[in-house]
Amino acid sequence: MIKRLLICFVLFFGTCRSQVPTISDEEIYDVINYVIKVKTEHIKNIKVITEDVNYKTHQSDDYFLDIKILKNDFNQKDIKSIKQQYEDSEGFVLNPKYIQNLRIVHKAKLLAYKSEGKHFWDEFNKKHGKTSFMFVGKPLFSSDKSKVIVSYGHYCGGLCGNGERVLLKKVNGTWTLERKLSGFIS
Repeated sequence: MIKRLLICFVLFFGTCRSQVPTISDEEIYDVINYVIKVKTEHIKNIKVITEDVNYKTHQSDDYFLDIKILKNDFNQKDIKSIKQQYEDSEGFVLNPKYIQNLRIVHKAKLLAYKSEGKHFWDEFNKKHGKTSFMFVGKPLFSSDKSKVIVSYGHYCGGLCGNGERVLLKKVNGTWTLERKLSGFIS
């Protein structure tokens, strides 16, 4: 009896986790390199990249994953998968193997500039020169990997920067902007 319960338990929870598609590093960095290209075409002095510094900080998960927004573009299976990917992305760090032409400074190190008791931008400029930095979150894929949500942006000073959360769609093997979901400007 216990053996049957254990088998049912494993099958049930195994199928729940299988809602999340297997996503390779190449697929993740295909999206990330697309948004790097888009951002650096418009902002020329970006020399540094980091993980999304806004991940789970000033907003609740409900805001980030607003069902009213997601249900316009995704079915229930996709929404469940995207929510799980979001939860699983907490420890995401950029891999230098896939990032070209930008210096990676991981989020923990970057945020430590402020905690050292000094002005963040003074420390940043001392270590990296008078430049700006870009941030990018881990892309969240639809079940069929034809659509993705990704957050990205840049900061260039105390009240200088912008960011957005966008929906990208793969068209003929290339990511294209479907629409902007939310954003900020400073």
